[in-house]
Amino acid sequence: MGFLSKLFGKKKKKEAVREEKLNEEKATTNKIDEQEAENITLEDVEKELKEMSVAHDAEQTPPQPAPRTELEEEPEVDERIDKEIEAKEEDDQAASATKYAIKKHPKGWQIIAEDAERAYRVFDTQKEAIDYAKENDIEYDLYRADGTLRK
Repeated sequence: MGFLSKLFGKKKKKEAVREEKLNEEKATTNKIDEQEAENITLEDVEKELKEMSVAHDAEQTPPQPAPRTELEEEPEVDERIDKEIEAKEEDDQAASATKYAIKKHPKGWQIIAEDAERAYRVFDTQKEAIDYAKENDIEYDLYRADGTLRK
C-alpha cells in the first residue's frame, strides 16, 4: 500500500501545481484585459462596429460578375460542355436511328436491336410489343412466329 499511496500522492501534488500555474496565468490575463478595457474609448468601439457592419454587408451581397465584352473568348469549360451536349444529341439520334425487330422469344415476344444479342424488352403478346414500340417511337420490323418478315 505504501507504494501506491506514494504514487498517487505525487500525482495529486503535480495536479495541484498545474492548477496553481493555470490560475496565475488566468489572473495575469484578466489584469491585462481589464487594463486594456480601461484604455478603450467610445470612438474605438464605434469604429470597430462600423468595420464589422461593412464586413457583414459584404458577406450578404453576392459579388456581381463583370460584364463580358464581345472580344472576350468563351472559356474552355463552355466549349467542353457544348461538345458533351453535341455528343449526347448524336447518341440520341443514333439510338433513334437504330432499327429494332419484334420477334418471337421463348418467354413471349421481344423487341430487339438489329445487332444486339439480348432483347431490349420482352412482352407476353405480339400486340403488347407493337403498342410499346409505337408509344416510344421505336422503328421496328415485325416478324412472324416462324421467323419470317411480316411487313
